[in-house]
Amino acid sequence: MGTPDDARPFIVFDVLGTLVDQAGSMRRSVTAATGWNEADADHLVTMWLDDVAAREREIIAGDAEFAPSQDLDAASLAHLVAEGALPADLSAPLASASRKLEPWPDSVEGLARLAEDMTVGGLSNASHQVLSDLIKASDMRWHLTLSAEDAKTYKPDSAIYQLALAAAPAGSEPPYLVAAHAWDLRAAADAGLQTAYVPRPGGDSPEIDDHFDIYAEDLADLHRQLLG
Repeated sequence: MGTPDDARPFIVFDVLGTLVDQAGSMRRSVTAATGWNEADADHLVTMWLDDVAAREREIIAGDAEFAPSQDLDAASLAHLVAEGALPADLSAPLASASRKLEPWPDSVEGLARLAEDMTVGGLSNASHQVLSDLIKASDMRWHLTLSAEDAKTYKPDSAIYQLALAAAPAGSEPPYLVAAHAWDLRAAADAGLQTAYVPRPGGDSPEIDDHFDIYAEDLADLHRQLLG
């Protein structure tokens, strides 16, 4: 998808939760597949995401071989079936749920505006296949895609953030990571990136002692602040 232009600012976005409503979209997929009420669907999604996160931590620690995000989703669904939390016949209908995540209301337009004035990338734990499907389904656009698949590990492993630093033009300022998750931004800052926090429902809010470079209300506000 091209390389950053050294005359333009370079920013990378976390995708899951920051550009797309991950938990809400998955809840709606669960409700559609099962007919369950919102509370029961939320409970399943929480279990699902927690199990995926545990598998990512095992990979980061070197206790498991790397597998792309769609494989972790499938393994977690199988685990939920084995635990009796999900009927076996509903596993297949939910296998593609992570490829149908809906963008937040300002994501499509906000990305388009940002991409007019700077180089924009995705920096995600999602696989290239999942990210490609999200782009096709949502009309979100960015210039380059950096995935956990490229580093063979998951956030917050520093190797993920090194992908963005390596993609930046020589001699340029470090790229910004834009995220709704304070834990993601802390790890990015430790790796040498600049940081921009954008709040989203269900995100990880900054603590009082966090010091990120930009605090934006939404993507329009982020655009204003980045251009000064």
